[in-house]
Amino acid sequence: MTTTTMRLAPSLARRQGLTLFALLPGVLVLLTQQGRLALFNLLLALGCSVLSDMACQASRKQPLATSWRQPASLLTGTLLALLLPIDTPAALLLAACMIAVLWRQLFGGTAHGPIHPVLVSLLVLSPCLPTILPAQNAALSLALLGGGVWLLWQGLIAWQAPAGFCLVLLVSLPLGTGWLLLQPALWLLLGWVMTDGNSTPITPRGRLIHGQAAGLLCVGFAALTQWSDITPLLAAILLLLSAAAPLVDQLLQPAPRT
Repeated sequence: MTTTTMRLAPSLARRQGLTLFALLPGVLVLLTQQGRLALFNLLLALGCSVLSDMACQASRKQPLATSWRQPASLLTGTLLALLLPIDTPAALLLAACMIAVLWRQLFGGTAHGPIHPVLVSLLVLSPCLPTILPAQNAALSLALLGGGVWLLWQGLIAWQAPAGFCLVLLVSLPLGTGWLLLQPALWLLLGWVMTDGNSTPITPRGRLIHGQAAGLLCVGFAALTQWSDITPLLAAILLLLSAAAPLVDQLLQPAPRT
């Protein structure tokens, strides 16, 4: 079955390149705010992701050029550099990139794994991340929201899952969940992870249910715990729902005609 994304983008590499381009406003805001430390983390994540991917390609006797012709490893490194706290030790950042790349290669490379590799990396390393969590960041959140809207406008991602999540979040604002809107991780995971076609239901209705379920779980746990950073929480929720995506597809299949 051909997805909307694959129809609109002539190649996987171009689609990933445009998705990476949409992160540029967020990257620029982070570099402006954090300076050299953010630049160091970004370059470290990008270099580790590309080198890890090249090592995996070499072990499988595949062309090394695949690692830079398809920007999957660059996209992974950029996402992790934006998602992880700015004071994350270099060793943990390297480990996060390697875990994500190895998970993707475990399923044969780009666009094959059932769960987004960034989610796996975040959950594996969540017990080791710094305990001092980042503050809310309105400028970075707006930049990432703008990039996500651009992806929707270009038709590169399906709108149902993030729309379902945002609908739940807006309805819950009277409960005091407005602080979630200022979490950059929310917009990163909604725009660049939740919309991954391999880890969400294939039907529009299924994707809408997927987004609403993620929103309900996130709002519920955030309201009860009052965490200041929702990155591990939302990553766990999306991973759980990604595992349930095939079941949702099966339940929503129309009954065969007799």
